[in-house]
Amino acid sequence: MKQKKQFTMNNQQKQKYAELFIKALDEMEGANYQKPWVQPHQGKVMNYKHKKAYRGCNDFFLTLLCAINKWETPYFLTFEQIGEMGLSLNVLTDKNGMVVLKDSGMPEFEKSFPVVKKLTSVYRNQEQLTFDEYDALTDEEKQECRWRSALRIYPEFNLSQTNFAALYPDKWAEMTAIPEHNYEQSTRDEVLERIIDGEWRCRIDFGGYRACYSPTKDCISLPKREAFKGDWQFYSTALHEMAHSTAPALKREQKGTFGSEDYAMEEFVAELTAASVCSILGIGKLLDENHIAYVQSWRKALADDKDFIPRVIDQVQDATNYILRRYREVGKNEEVPLAMVA
Repeated sequence: MKQKKQFTMNNQQKQKYAELFIKALDEMEGANYQKPWVQPHQGKVMNYKHKKAYRGCNDFFLTLLCAINKWETPYFLTFEQIGEMGLSLNVLTDKNGMVVLKDSGMPEFEKSFPVVKKLTSVYRNQEQLTFDEYDALTDEEKQECRWRSALRIYPEFNLSQTNFAALYPDKWAEMTAIPEHNYEQSTRDEVLERIIDGEWRCRIDFGGYRACYSPTKDCISLPKREAFKGDWQFYSTALHEMAHSTAPALKREQKGTFGSEDYAMEEFVAELTAASVCSILGIGKLLDENHIAYVQSWRKALADDKDFIPRVIDQVQDATNYILRRYREVGKNEEVPLAMVA
């Protein structure tokens, strides 16, 4: 077996790489990121009864919840709506399929997730108006009105937490069916297949319609293999989430809210690690168009911090070498290609 070298860059190489990366971003400005998999719906989490999409933090957390729980639809209902539709909640079961019981001996049912809604009202002379009544006022009368807002929390459940699939199997099959698409096959990497299939540092689950790594559960969620557009897209996505999951082992902080520089750095680390490992293993090319398009939205971090890419590369090297070491361990009885040295 060939000895694998470390993936390393000196300071001069880091600077050259940063210049190359920024040039690639400039040349591909406006490039659209193409999602590597298909899904049976647009994937926008929404209330099933009203077909109204959630926004803000509700959108973010419900989408993440769907991925972690591998729910097959993005649709949610309040407890009242579940009753109105003649549905019922599923009972909880353990990993052996046994019903989970409360201390009282009664079965446990599916748990809700709090959805925050902003309720807005309009008043004129202490009298609450409907929006139609407000629209009928003159401009002068509207100036007399006062608007009030309040936040209200609604416990909601995913459609998968109900007996909808059992009551309406045809409808369920239609809404969860993966659209027909051409799966582009390439040479399978058997070592990487074994790692993804159960020999990675954390659990990798399949199902749902979003790829993510959950730091709290220390597990990766990926769409089903057949939902991807091809082997390269599958490997690239899996490696992106595997790169995220190296953070605990490498003592890399995962912090920052969406849009912040810390969040941007972690996404850069994951995407460039995936690109590097794909290139090293001969699965794809470094700085592929889709990798570049994925990180276009983080250009502000590059503009604000000239050392951003060099600092990212330090973490990319660590994450890349962590994955390659595991690759070497799993593939110890097979020919393993030399790592590329930038």
